[in-house]
Amino acid sequence: MAEQVVVRSLADHRSLRERIVARLRRAIITGDLAPKSRLIEPQLARQLNVSRTPLREAIRQLEAEGFVTTVPRFGSFVSEITPQDAEDLYAIRSVIEGLAARQAAESQDDAKRVVLGGILSDLAKRTADYRQYHEISGRFHDVIVELSGNRRLQGIYQSLAQHVSRLRTVSLAVRGRPKISLRGHRRIAAAILRGRGAEAERAMREHIEAAYGVLKRTVPGSTKRRARGSAGTGAHQRRRAQ
Repeated sequence: MAEQVVVRSLADHRSLRERIVARLRRAIITGDLAPKSRLIEPQLARQLNVSRTPLREAIRQLEAEGFVTTVPRFGSFVSEITPQDAEDLYAIRSVIEGLAARQAAESQDDAKRVVLGGILSDLAKRTADYRQYHEISGRFHDVIVELSGNRRLQGIYQSLAQHVSRLRTVSLAVRGRPKISLRGHRRIAAAILRGRGAEAERAMREHIEAAYGVLKRTVPGSTKRRARGSAGTGAHQRRRAQ
């Protein structure tokens, strides 16, 4: 009788390259691999216990996603977070997550009270550790997008989620920020659970704008960029006055 061959389900399969991508992306998002860090292939291959071929493939994928920059003859580096990155991402976030909050408030999903209540409870227990808080905060936003029931919006959100997560790490690392963030999350959830769409959208937008305000003070180069903008505005006003 022929021996039966067990074929692993494709649904449970992730290639080695995908696992390396997930590990490196995670390290970049959390800041364990800092911006401008060089990705030294022999060293990473030893740390991950993998060969250099799938590692190179993973680095190319991360480059395509915008997490890595490759400079010919110099190597691959973790991409920097620029002031323009923060401004662009948070402008988009404000619109799509504001709409998600409105639609979540207007949905008739009976599970939202239990789901949001559970996440808020977890958040309240983790404000002392911004890394733990970061994880659950991301889930809070993911759930609201899911509760919107808007598949097009969900697709747009997913295309940005990893980069937003990286910026969220930066803002939540600021002393005292998780507690302030928790208050914003509670206001958003309260409006959603009361079915007040406009209020939920406004609360979400205010929450995201507050986070962006923190990033503007934190992301390297933001202060200089604002100073140049202010100088330009002043010069423009002086020219108009003449």
